[in-house]
Amino acid sequence: LGVSLLATLCVTGSVHARTSPIQVGIALNVEEARIEVTGEAGCSGVAEIRRLGAGDAFTARVSRGRILLQPTRSTDDLAVYEVADTFRVNPLSASSFVQINGKRYRGGLKIFRSPLGKVHVVNVVGMEDYLRGVLPHEIGRLSSQTVEAGKAQAVAARTYALSYIGRRADQGFDVFDTVEDQVYGGVKDEGELTDRCIRETAGVVALYDGSFIRANYSSTCGGITSNIEDVWPEPPLPWLRSVADRPEDGGEDFCKISGQYRWTDIWETQEFLDIINRTIPEHIEKMPRRARRLDDIRVESRSPSGRIARLVISTDVGEFTVRGDRVRWILARPKRSVGVGGPGGILRSAFFKIAAVRSGDGTPYAVVASGGGYGHGVGMCQMGAIGMARRGYDYGQILH
Repeated sequence: LGVSLLATLCVTGSVHARTSPIQVGIALNVEEARIEVTGEAGCSGVAEIRRLGAGDAFTARVSRGRILLQPTRSTDDLAVYEVADTFRVNPLSASSFVQINGKRYRGGLKIFRSPLGKVHVVNVVGMEDYLRGVLPHEIGRLSSQTVEAGKAQAVAARTYALSYIGRRADQGFDVFDTVEDQVYGGVKDEGELTDRCIRETAGVVALYDGSFIRANYSSTCGGITSNIEDVWPEPPLPWLRSVADRPEDGGEDFCKISGQYRWTDIWETQEFLDIINRTIPEHIEKMPRRARRLDDIRVESRSPSGRIARLVISTDVGEFTVRGDRVRWILARPKRSVGVGGPGGILRSAFFKIAAVRSGDGTPYAVVASGGGYGHGVGMCQMGAIGMARRGYDYGQILH
């Protein structure tokens, strides 16, 4: 891709990127979990349970600070086994799966007591099998026209996962199975085209100075991505820089195909006050009392990509400054919001204009935000990747 691409794509010379198991937290701090196997599996951690057969199931729960396993077959209703420390389940064939509360996964499990005294269930799975459960959720449905976007997603997701192995060792796993890291759904949503993307990029990762990069991505950038330090309190990274989401010779933004490319949200003033009375104390600072009057809302500064850097909300109980991507949590979506997630979730992006709409006497009766994009805007724009694939770009060009 040339020396201008700071994060170099390469096929790793070791088996590490292809076979490293990753530990995914799939049921964390739960009161109990139902565990089942579809084929023979070996076990460790309970002297009385060394092997399970197809259909065997049990419930894991915590009692008096101990993990207890109770088989669910009628003949074993009174049997309860204590876990020494960590109970592990490892299927003995590639066609055998484990199930947690009815959801099927490849690889094995480890079950242990969490620091909060509840049950943690972790899926220990090979990297490529993990990606099979990630891609359908992160890049969505593919077609023959958008396979190259799926390949770009596979490289990004693989690199992200490898960069996180060991980072949460003190919690007993590597990554969450949610948007906290990468959405992972196990076997259910695996697909032929996403599997193909994983196979055809097997072992391909993005490196900077010999190390796996932090490979962030988000749904829709709205026309331009963001520098990482403008979104989160992080140091600048050479590969997470703001870039325009359009051809170098001009033309429409690649992510214009997204339903979230442009949007408008409207809050009635009382609804807006109800939201900030909840979110400001949760995310910014304590309020002396509930705000009953909105005086003004204004953008004080923007980042180089045009996203909100400082937003000031003026009320009868004071002014509150919201910085960077945090505005998405403070300005939860209103009742009149449509599109991804519907009303009530965090704001779609920090790339917007906002103003109080006033009546004849100057009193605000509504707040209107018009913006673009969905997500934090750092790294690869997924809808931009799909738009590029449709225009004939390959996955290396997309990641570049």
